[in-house]
Amino acid sequence: MRFMSKINAIFAENSCFMTPKWIFFDLDDTLFDFSAASLISLRRLYKESPEIQSRFPSSEAFIDEYHIHNKRMWELHESGQITADFLKGERFRLTIAPERNDEATCKEMRRLNDRYLWLLGECNTPMEGAKMLLEALSKKYLIGVLTNGFTEVQYRKLRSTGLDRYIQRMVISDEIGIQKPDPRLFRYAEQATGATPDSTIMIGDNPANDIQGAIDAGWHAIYLDRKSKPFSSTSPLFLGNIKTLLDWRMHSEWEGGF
Repeated sequence: MRFMSKINAIFAENSCFMTPKWIFFDLDDTLFDFSAASLISLRRLYKESPEIQSRFPSSEAFIDEYHIHNKRMWELHESGQITADFLKGERFRLTIAPERNDEATCKEMRRLNDRYLWLLGECNTPMEGAKMLLEALSKKYLIGVLTNGFTEVQYRKLRSTGLDRYIQRMVISDEIGIQKPDPRLFRYAEQATGATPDSTIMIGDNPANDIQGAIDAGWHAIYLDRKSKPFSSTSPLFLGNIKTLLDWRMHSEWEGGF
């Protein structure tokens, strides 16, 4: 069955998708190309820091080591075992100075983290097709962002890309103290916007946090499978990337659909 035929069949069986009021997007690697922006920012940080250069022979070696510790710190943070403030400094300390844990070292690691987040927020790296998609959808629907991330950088990402003009409301886990996929964050988004589960769609790239989280909260969900992550769920749509979703939006024959 051709792609459009599959989409049409899904919507014929799931008419509730035809009248959404709110569409919430994840931010990182859904609307904002976080992967590209992070590489840019970490490479700049390496060039600026003699201490990092003295420990690693190349920016790529530094980035590889950073990713190991950053991933672990985020896993601990999302499970509630460490705070966001601890994560920010510790990921750099474990990468650059694991043998030191004195006050001066920790202060320097927090400074490097602050610099990294500032660089990250300056990156104009929207995902391909994100602007066109939001422009099209915002003509008919209320658009929100529901994101795990740090408050000081998430707003700046939207402003740097110019995507903020299409967003009515951004809900950030760091502001609420609850991480996706906790259903309470989805409940908070409903209370903050007046959205209801049966008329709200979540679009994101993370199977657990975005898609299963939304489904568990009673929302509809569209999975942007841009990294080919295996995922099995009751979510009816599995799309490759934002450009695919945009192509479908622009060419769909469903008058009431997206």
